[in-house]
Amino acid sequence: MAQGTIQFFEPTAPILLHTEFFAEYYPLDLNGDGTTDFTFAYDFHFIGVRPEGDGRILTWLDPPPNIGGSVAPVPAGFVIGAGSGAGSLQWLGRLPGVPYDSDFNTLIQCFDAGCSGAFAGQYAYMGVEFQSAGATHYGWVSLSIASDAPFGAINAWAWETLAGLSIAAGAIPEPSASALLTVGGTLFWLLRRRKSNPLQ
Repeated sequence: MAQGTIQFFEPTAPILLHTEFFAEYYPLDLNGDGTTDFTFAYDFHFIGVRPEGDGRILTWLDPPPNIGGSVAPVPAGFVIGAGSGAGSLQWLGRLPGVPYDSDFNTLIQCFDAGCSGAFAGQYAYMGVEFQSAGATHYGWVSLSIASDAPFGAINAWAWETLAGLSIAAGAIPEPSASALLTVGGTLFWLLRRRKSNPLQ
């Protein structure tokens, strides 16, 4: 799954979402423009994420009269775009009237009786929608969440640079033509060298 208009980032080590004490926060600037697009919160029993500004997250619908839902884990290849919020899925942004420090969508929540949350025990993708330069863009965030403890990690993320265009979960940039020519040229040179000197 490669596409030439995708920006992709993978940290040198996964970003851990874990503490045994009180709440900590990780601001994720998806497109590197200096603005936080999503904030992750985690403490001794909870991991969640909140869209900032006009951003939205793909979630499972909670049954009425509840509002909101758990973050939906989507598999590789799932198309993330304007039409993704259909059926039991919905695009969910900030909820009006909810206190700023409470407005987090659940990835996992653990109590004495056990852990819950659609992302519990998942290595999957979170579908995201955010605004950049006044236009809507779609992306994915790769997450690993434990099944039995509030322990998780952000593995990588990517976003489609063309406004309004969908992106497949897990899609990465395709190699540039110059990179392919360089690799192809090097292989061709090595093959010719080997033919001219069979002892190598």
